[in-house]
Amino acid sequence: MTRKLVGRYTSAMRSAGPLLLALGLMAGLAHARGGGPLGGLTEAEVAQFKEGFDAFRTNLSRDQGLGPAYNLASCYPCHGHPALGGQSPKTVTRFGRLDGDVFSPLASAGGPLLQQKAITSSCAEVVPANATVVIRRNATSALGAGLIEAIPDQQILDRAAAERAENAAAAGRAAVVTGVSDGLAHVGRFGWKAQGALLVDFVGQAMVDEMGFTNALFPTEEAPNGDLALLARCDLVPDPEDTTDFLYKVTRLLRFLSPPPQPTKVNDSVLRGEAVFNAIGCAFCHAAGYTAVSDNPAIDGQHVDLYSDLLLHDVGTGDGIVQGNARGNEFRTPPLWLVRGSHPYLHDGRARTVPEAIEAHQVQALDARAAYEGLSPADKNALVKFLRAR
Repeated sequence: MTRKLVGRYTSAMRSAGPLLLALGLMAGLAHARGGGPLGGLTEAEVAQFKEGFDAFRTNLSRDQGLGPAYNLASCYPCHGHPALGGQSPKTVTRFGRLDGDVFSPLASAGGPLLQQKAITSSCAEVVPANATVVIRRNATSALGAGLIEAIPDQQILDRAAAERAENAAAAGRAAVVTGVSDGLAHVGRFGWKAQGALLVDFVGQAMVDEMGFTNALFPTEEAPNGDLALLARCDLVPDPEDTTDFLYKVTRLLRFLSPPPQPTKVNDSVLRGEAVFNAIGCAFCHAAGYTAVSDNPAIDGQHVDLYSDLLLHDVGTGDGIVQGNARGNEFRTPPLWLVRGSHPYLHDGRARTVPEAIEAHQVQALDARAAYEGLSPADKNALVKFLRAR
């Protein structure tokens, strides 16, 4: 880490008091790729961050409610690279059935998510034989999640309108979801399909999906492959299993988690790459950012420099899964504010390098890809350097 970055973090920690200094050292605040709390938090909020940090790394046991079918025993393995709250090359399996243009998540057979582990082999799930769509996905990053949650719906809707006015053929559309915790309509912004809008909902869903850990928002255990008799034999902990406010501890952690730090090494090549990025149309979808609006002073007014419009687009990399109101060929524009620590790229990690990820763009992104292919080698190199500096 550069002296400049260390100095900035040390100054921020000292201004927030000794508790933040201690927490920063423990949680990896001095990590050049993030993973620490937002600056400007109160001492009570820093304590909540610490509490959430501990919950995030806790390995649940069978006696606590893990399973009976699950993917991992804690949050951290899927959200620990390159720092706390990031992502990982680990993948989960989703499945469904496509009959003509009609997609079924095969919910009665345990879909659309396969839990790949179980507390005993007799409780394990398998992909149903009638599934015609079977895909794998990487976890998405949670860095800066509280800032993203605080982007007003109207800003995202305005962005969608601006895209339609500029280029209707390439324009994205907002995902509209109903909050589990409040029953209200919101613009989605979390997950590959923008299927989540509120952090507490997103955490609660992940708990029951990925760990089989029922909670106040999702109090019903998912039966392995939809087999209720098997569930009755395998699930021995009364629902809801979250008796320690795990849901709210992790939610507060993510709400107070800092975004990835801005690049500290910006040279002429990176600046040239940024100009190329804008010139060939990448910024149409990977827009520089939004502005957070919140009652919390640590969040309010922050520029959310995530390089995503948070809208649904078809760029030719769709996985066939219909989720929320996202179609099978659509994905939310992935944020680019941590390209340097998020390889392999695309939802399934098929692209090992930045150029491979760019070359995969088609359909609504075909013009931008064609413009990229027409660049000089020097401009291509500068563009990649700019992206890898994010």
